Amino acid sequence: MPERKQNLNVGVIGGGIAGLTAALSLRKFGHEVTIYERYHYAGEVGASLSCASNGGRLLKELGVPLLETRPVILKKLIKRQFDNGEITGVYDLGDYEESFGVPYYNVHRIDIHELLLKCALDENGEGVPCKLLVDHKALNVDTESGKISFENGHEATHDLIVAADGIRSLTREQIGNPPDFKPSTSCCFRCLFNTKDVVAKGLTDFSKNEAIEYWWRGTPGPSGIDKIVMSPCKGGEVISCYCFYPAVKNDLRIGGWNDEASVEELCGTFPDLDAKVLDLFKIAYDIKQWRLYVHQPYEHWQKGKVVMMGDAIHPMMPDQSLGAVTAIEDAFAIGYIFSDRFKFSVPDGLRLYERVRKPRATRIQAASLRARENLNERIGWSSKDNDRPDKLTITEICGYDIKADIEEQAKQMGIL
Repeated sequence: MPERKQNLNVGVIGGGIAGLTAALSLRKFGHEVTIYERYHYAGEVGASLSCASNGGRLLKELGVPLLETRPVILKKLIKRQFDNGEITGVYDLGDYEESFGVPYYNVHRIDIHELLLKCALDENGEGVPCKLLVDHKALNVDTESGKISFENGHEATHDLIVAADGIRSLTREQIGNPPDFKPSTSCCFRCLFNTKDVVAKGLTDFSKNEAIEYWWRGTPGPSGIDKIVMSPCKGGEVISCYCFYPAVKNDLRIGGWNDEASVEELCGTFPDLDAKVLDLFKIAYDIKQWRLYVHQPYEHWQKGKVVMMGDAIHPMMPDQSLGAVTAIEDAFAIGYIFSDRFKFSVPDGLRLYERVRKPRATRIQAASLRARENLNERIGWSSKDNDRPDKLTITEICGYDIKADIEEQAKQMGIL
């Protein structure tokens, strides 16, 4: 079996959470990495991000000090009646850390992005510090030569190209995946509240619950579902809220997830929502809205010297809170596969990566779509009543051993 050279020169397209984690993983496992970010700064936007143990354990192994993000450790999931906030179900996470190795963290996206960037570029970290080149929008990749051509005229050639260029990936189609998505029945607002403002105005402080809380009608309507998802981050100083609603309410057509919205639009979309939450909406800031799209599973995850990960190859509904940690799994896998534990050639390593990652990510993607209109499909709620083999369970997700999976699949392929 052909062996790769010891150290790879890797180009990572995209400086978001998936790209930075992949860069850090490849750096830790002995490779030289250049990160290409299309914008002037590899910034992240958004509200909170759930980091379940399947992501938290891997970040810990990569040396990422997650406590620097001042995470909230989630203790439970709480289900509430949509119109009055009455609690209709509680899933206690109880012995989560004992069972799965690390707590269930909730962090702010900007905080974890900044931390990953610092770790990737840190001169004192393990391995050769990554390089970051901004204002480098990749327009074309040559899968055989490993050459990337950029909008600014720059060209670069690498032994391996990791495409983590997001849901609007330009690389995805270049490796043989024509666009295959359609609008979902849902749109979403996201917004933030400062806990100090909540307390100052005498409003209900949900940050104290240390929980992900759901306001849900209980049954979906004919064209979607109203659902509010709230959780604290930044040490409890900020409360993050995602607010889902049927697309027919405003026929939103804009495609980003960073489009401005007003307090009036937010409140007017949910007139019969629990009054305690509507009061919070009136002091919300950073209100954004976006249209949700359903992507079918893409066939090709790798070709030649190019490999895809994260939203670039498995875009999913946010309803399982697993998009980010699934990308973190992708990122760890690519580093571990090309670690000194193995001597796989680039072609063998990428075939192994696809064989390991595609079935799991596709399963999570499908379960996230089902959970869009049925909260009972969400892990935690589903774990008590696993009445169908396609339901995700908390053990399947949070207890996943990615190293064992990689090694078992390599043996089955006959390359280990």
